[in-house]
Amino acid sequence: MKLQLTNGYRPRFDQISRIMQFLLTKEGQKKVSRQEIISALGIPDKQIENLTSMMTGFGLVLPRVTLLTPFGKAVIQSDPYFDRLETLWMIHYLVSSNPEYVVWHRIINTVLPSQDQFSISQVADCYFSDLAIHFSERTISEKLPKEVGAVFAAYSRSELSHLGIIAAERTGNFIKSNPVDVPALAFLFCLAHFRVQHFPGSSALNIEEICRAENSPGKVLLLSEYQVRAKLGDLHNAGMIRLEQLANLDQVRFPADLTPEFVLQKIYGGQDAH
Repeated sequence: MKLQLTNGYRPRFDQISRIMQFLLTKEGQKKVSRQEIISALGIPDKQIENLTSMMTGFGLVLPRVTLLTPFGKAVIQSDPYFDRLETLWMIHYLVSSNPEYVVWHRIINTVLPSQDQFSISQVADCYFSDLAIHFSERTISEKLPKEVGAVFAAYSRSELSHLGIIAAERTGNFIKSNPVDVPALAFLFCLAHFRVQHFPGSSALNIEEICRAENSPGKVLLLSEYQVRAKLGDLHNAGMIRLEQLANLDQVRFPADLTPEFVLQKIYGGQDAH
């Protein structure tokens, strides 16, 4: 469990892009040290620490070795400025479906479904009391509110604001907004990742699991059951999955080659599901 993914700082995607461009030149190394990045880019040590922590949470780099993941490599080669909604929704899903990042995970999966208006202090006070057994009183009182504020800032003041999940008010508080549509292939990537993480080796998943299970695409992407079924219908019609809704079946069957990496190729290789 990691309380401080952001260390109280909102994501700076321009700097993240610079770091990823540098890491792309380091393919073949077993590890890239923080000092290598500092020397090459001139970004302060603390900022590198914070940004690489977020990049790990976003699924862009591997922990400890700071090498690009397949997702990170695809993004920096095809969407280096984080302009595409597919990229932003996949980042949202990867960080928000991982309970290790407890503050981010809880804000998306527990706080947002529970209320429409938020203040940093109210969220910090009401939703994290159980963490007192895991962290010091000082960490809870000083660092938790900063982490909560950083997550709200990420969705209201960084490129993630394009998803329309949270909006800032002039009072300094925040409101739940109306998210933009999740592109079909971004949804498919999240579904493939969900299957790998929670149902490895399974060739089919129950649609109710996809809609409502903990860390499922339906829940983390903030979609209603109707919206999930519409996405699945689009993907079925595009030949990417097969819906099986006969007799007692209400499930999705996956092709043998459907992996997150396969979907990344479809997204960034210029092929569309529609």
